[in-house]
Amino acid sequence: MDAGMLALLGKTTALMEYLGFLWVVQTGLELDIWAELASEESLEDLMALHPDWDKVLLDHWLEQAYCQGLLTNNNERFRVTKLGRAINKYKNSGLDALYKELVGHWSTGFAKLPLLMTNQEEKLAFGSAMEEELIAKASLASEAFVWPFLRAKCQREKWQRVLDLGCGEGLYLNKLACEFPELYGVGLEMNPVVASRAQECVKESGERIQILCEDILALGNLQSIRQKDDGQLNDLGTFDLCLINNSIYYFTPEQRIQLLESIKGLLSPGGQLGILTAVRKGEPIRIFRTHIPQNLMSFFLACHQGFQGLPTEQEVITLLHQTGYTDVSVSVMPLGTSHYFFAKCPNE
Repeated sequence: MDAGMLALLGKTTALMEYLGFLWVVQTGLELDIWAELASEESLEDLMALHPDWDKVLLDHWLEQAYCQGLLTNNNERFRVTKLGRAINKYKNSGLDALYKELVGHWSTGFAKLPLLMTNQEEKLAFGSAMEEELIAKASLASEAFVWPFLRAKCQREKWQRVLDLGCGEGLYLNKLACEFPELYGVGLEMNPVVASRAQECVKESGERIQILCEDILALGNLQSIRQKDDGQLNDLGTFDLCLINNSIYYFTPEQRIQLLESIKGLLSPGGQLGILTAVRKGEPIRIFRTHIPQNLMSFFLACHQGFQGLPTEQEVITLLHQTGYTDVSVSVMPLGTSHYFFAKCPNE
């Protein structure tokens, strides 16, 4: 066997292993098996709990989870390892939505890639499950390393009025309001289901945080909100900070320019714009030395109608300069896939 064939087989075998990990973790999350295996359980114990399940498939699942280092095996009695416990511990921090997105949407989307690349089939469209559940919830997985950065920056900059465009479930606005008692915030979320969850999330902040269901993807929509006779933004004045977290790639290059131009009318002189996004290419410092996560995400987005994938770092910097923002800075978040861009609105 020549070296090329050997390398190809090695890569293919590794791929099978990672796919097995993906399927095993997602199935365990979907069926809540990780919680049941917090204590030692045998195949028979689990079948007693779930008599309608397929015993052969459950047996294979236990075997694969053990092979993947997610379970211990003590005389055919299984229990979660430290890694397995982490799956159950962090499932509500975006992990469950992330795995469901990878298995249910990335896999099926990439399966159509030959037809999409040759224009034999129209590009994909996000369904309600992606829009109402997975996109917003999967983004929570980045909160653990984004929030400490955002909190520290708020302490330094002393923001008091924050606008969050595409606020998702309102996580960052709620955390900012809880951490800084003088802070006032407004979140815009286009999906009514997600906006409803955001309104529930920020209840503890009282009237200091408002969530509005508005379609910020419509060109010129931000200005129209301010001008509506019944629009709540008429009396809110301007903001010290506008956040666009994990959503700039939902806009075409032309829409990005118009959006950033519109935002300048909502910022106080010297106010700041913060754009959090994963980026393509580049050479950021990272814990996991691979471009695969963000480049695959970009590839997946590009398979969909109206998307061109993730921007590069230079594309975001150029966009900010092109639309008149100044003092552009870039901070690479831990893990390296996401960058936080900050820039100031001109004083005029």
